[in-house]
Amino acid sequence: MLRHRGCSLVVAAVFVVALSLAGLSQGFGSSGTFGDTLSERQFQSPTAQGEDRQGQADRPYFVHDQLTKFLLLLGFSIAALTILATRRFLFRKWLLLASVAVLGFGIGGVLCPISAVQNVFVKADTAYLLLFLVPVVLALLAGRIYCGYVCPFGALQELLHASRLAVRIPERLGRLLSGLKYGLLVYLIARILIAGTTTLDNATPFKAFFVLGGTPSTLAVGGTFVLLSLVLFRPFCQIACPLGAMLSILSRFSLFRVRSGAACVSCGKCHRTCPAGAMTGGQARPSECLLCGQCIRSCPTTALLVSLRSRRAKAGAGSPGGNVPAHVAQPAESGTPCRTS
Repeated sequence: MLRHRGCSLVVAAVFVVALSLAGLSQGFGSSGTFGDTLSERQFQSPTAQGEDRQGQADRPYFVHDQLTKFLLLLGFSIAALTILATRRFLFRKWLLLASVAVLGFGIGGVLCPISAVQNVFVKADTAYLLLFLVPVVLALLAGRIYCGYVCPFGALQELLHASRLAVRIPERLGRLLSGLKYGLLVYLIARILIAGTTTLDNATPFKAFFVLGGTPSTLAVGGTFVLLSLVLFRPFCQIACPLGAMLSILSRFSLFRVRSGAACVSCGKCHRTCPAGAMTGGQARPSECLLCGQCIRSCPTTALLVSLRSRRAKAGAGSPGGNVPAHVAQPAESGTPCRTS
């Protein structure tokens, strides 16, 4: 049954790609019923001469609503780090709701997952660079906490997800599909550096919903990912988000990450409950882990915790001395075995 469902999701993913390509050729960058979309912008080199250079010099550092967005990003980031540090993961859902309401519908989506990796080159001389550095610093500190707590695009997908309808793509196939976002990241950066133009600015799912505008193609792509989000956990994040791909790479060097301690009884529950499929052998793969805390909350021996990468996880954070309760201290019957870090 799982394999059949996995195949169905592959077909759905192919459909999304085909729909995106169709939209790129027929709708993106043109006016639509719901408002105007942005056309491709020319990349301006920081070494530009004459009037262009003078115009850039006269441009204020904070343009449009960048200061507001920066302060909001800082506030949401501090809230996310507080939840993670205090292990109050029940508040995470409320933060996701606030992200969709404030960062999504309130200000139009803040850092667009597709255009952000291009706009940082276009707007590096403005406060946009500060906006871009917020998720970068978070990734180097605690992994993909921006993706898991702050980003309104990821938050909306997760809130739409129906756990009763949830299916998982087989791990091997999932890793293959996840390579698409890395390919898109390389393409977007190469395009802006070589061709000097941005592209797919409005191809991000849900962007049209947040700004209450867009073409029929952008709405169709968003609607497709809405349907996929019902059965697949964060489909756009897993398959096609270039900003998430960049943060995945940076998260491999994060200072803090989820790991197991000596109290681990190899029950495999962390592997089964992780919605992102990031748990392997009691350790979280930082490139995929969203630090949502579900594995930590579900661990029967409180063996999982967020710790410094250079330190060994302490034995049984919730059981003094690493003592394991008798009713759970038994080998696992199924699931991926944990290993002590």
